[in-house]
Amino acid sequence: MKIVIDTNVFISGIFWKGPPNKILSLWAQNQIRIFITGKILNEYLRILHKIDTKGNISKKWGNFILENSTILKDKDLITICRDKEDNKFLNCSILAKAKYLISGDNDLLCLDHIKNTKIITPIQFLKIYKK
Repeated sequence: MKIVIDTNVFISGIFWKGPPNKILSLWAQNQIRIFITGKILNEYLRILHKIDTKGNISKKWGNFILENSTILKDKDLITICRDKEDNKFLNCSILAKAKYLISGDNDLLCLDHIKNTKIITPIQFLKIYKK
């Protein structure tokens, strides 16, 4: 299953228990395929470095991402999100032909879908995944 995850889901999954953490566990168990672009990778790592001042977690997760995700070339296909910085997740979803874009960001969730990608919360994804 092709998935794109927003930065808030990624960061929350690392530092807190709950639905985002369960999604990262599915990723680590190769139950889902995560797609990113260079812009998404840079944002993940930038935010992670802000929180992880010693760099131990950043290095571990940076390596994990590189080894366990599909990295697509950035391409600006659309610019419809009210937060322009979030367009990279929409563009990645289109490029990957992802089934889901998982986010906790209302700027993305209010769109409901982009092309054939459904935009849902971590809780919604886990309910679908369990079925």
